[in-house]
Amino acid sequence: MNDKVTVVSNLHGRTTEIQGRYTIAGPEFEIVSDGSVRSGGPGEQAGSLDLLVASLVSCALNAFRHDFLEGGQPARQVEIFARIERKIEGDYLGTLVMECFIDGVDHVTADELVAEYKKRCRIYNALKDSLPVVFVPHTPGASG
Repeated sequence: MNDKVTVVSNLHGRTTEIQGRYTIAGPEFEIVSDGSVRSGGPGEQAGSLDLLVASLVSCALNAFRHDFLEGGQPARQVEIFARIERKIEGDYLGTLVMECFIDGVDHVTADELVAEYKKRCRIYNALKDSLPVVFVPHTPGASG
């Protein structure tokens, strides 16, 4: 049995002097996060759901920027607008809609990039049953 473990994330969270505001720090960064207004926080800084969505967007930006490029080709320009949609009634996360603008690819390649992301992104795969994600790829400047 192999008992080796690799630490892949190491964070420190703490309260601040503002009720419902927190700092989350890693070795080289610090994020300010607020609890939601519903839970008594100020709701001004990124909340936990924002941070969750940001992690999925970050993974997608990284994958779409360079996957399937031939050697020597420059990285693509990618822009993603993400939103959570949910019905007013109910107490569930909702559905994440990611509008993905991927420069220089056709619709087939965009669909392949999304499929590759779905296979490889560990965060997406951990959450997909609790937070459905709808990808809407746009291909501005696609040739052909």
